Amino acid sequence: MNRKAKCGIVPRVEPVRPHGRRCAAGLAALLWSVAPVVAADSTGDGGYELGKGWQVPRTDLYLGGYASSDLGKEESQPWSLDVSHLSLFLWWQGDSRFRFFSETDLENAVTVQPRRTSSDGAYLALERLYADWTQSDAVNIRVGKFLTPVGRWNLIHAAPLVWTTSRPLITDTPFPTNATGAMLYGTLTGIGAGLDYSVYGSIGRELRPDPHLDTFNEAYGAHLSYPFLRSLQVGLSFVNFDQVHEPGERQNLVGVDACWSQGGYELSTELGWRFSYDGSKFDAKGGFVQGVAPVGGRFYAVGRYEYFHQPGDEPGVSLWLVGLDYRWSHALILKTEFSKAVDNRLQVPEGFLASVAVLF
Repeated sequence: MNRKAKCGIVPRVEPVRPHGRRCAAGLAALLWSVAPVVAADSTGDGGYELGKGWQVPRTDLYLGGYASSDLGKEESQPWSLDVSHLSLFLWWQGDSRFRFFSETDLENAVTVQPRRTSSDGAYLALERLYADWTQSDAVNIRVGKFLTPVGRWNLIHAAPLVWTTSRPLITDTPFPTNATGAMLYGTLTGIGAGLDYSVYGSIGRELRPDPHLDTFNEAYGAHLSYPFLRSLQVGLSFVNFDQVHEPGERQNLVGVDACWSQGGYELSTELGWRFSYDGSKFDAKGGFVQGVAPVGGRFYAVGRYEYFHQPGDEPGVSLWLVGLDYRWSHALILKTEFSKAVDNRLQVPEGFLASVAVLF
């Protein structure tokens, strides 16, 4: 019996064990281009279904992925239309104990602004590349590049699976979002309703590191998650690490996450504290609280408050967000939101954002 709170739009692609006028026209064109496929998805004719991936005939190889396009109008900035993600999932899962999974993501493929179209920011990222070996539900071993198990958002961050176009700062700013190494994970069914755990280590450089990010130099961490109620999941995270750009600065990150979901309503939070061995002035902390409520049909209202304090003496930034989403299906969502920051010395983007995202 699955007793985990299904916060966000539940992913159905990666297999589990036994995340101006011209602009509006661009978004509308993308939305309507996938509408016939969505209609086919609802027919239940036994063929391909959007959001479930596609099995290569007569093989154990599967393909999936997602795409998203964002329209933004930040304060004091011109509008911008981006093809933000074109992601491909490739995995193999046969009858043996082994499984392979990879995710490559073409980020910021095209950016359109007034009188300017550019692909200068395009980057082909290797998000995940790992092999799993399964002994039982309780014992699984993963080797390769994987998403860092800190909180919930980082593990389901794909655009069709989250409620907002923008991402809370606490979910990626204090730590590298990917790790290359080994992980032991599973579900301990003998502990109450079942305790999910992961313990991992990363020694050495990341596989295909993003040159724009400060990746792990060395890291050791763990994440625990437990369903206290059918509708409530609570997690704890810890990681001790240093990073490539600051190899001598050791840090500890402690995090708490929780998600309650029932009847279309959802309340989630993540809180994090990063402590530096070099002193408190290098510490960081923050968190967010986000609520989702159905407002009729396939429309959902979204509200979020977040706070983040970067290292240093400057005050932290507070960010308020309100949004309205149209969830066409589990695989297709249209999101709109407006955010406003207070004490925005971090220059966090604020203003209007809209996006359309589809899970293949």
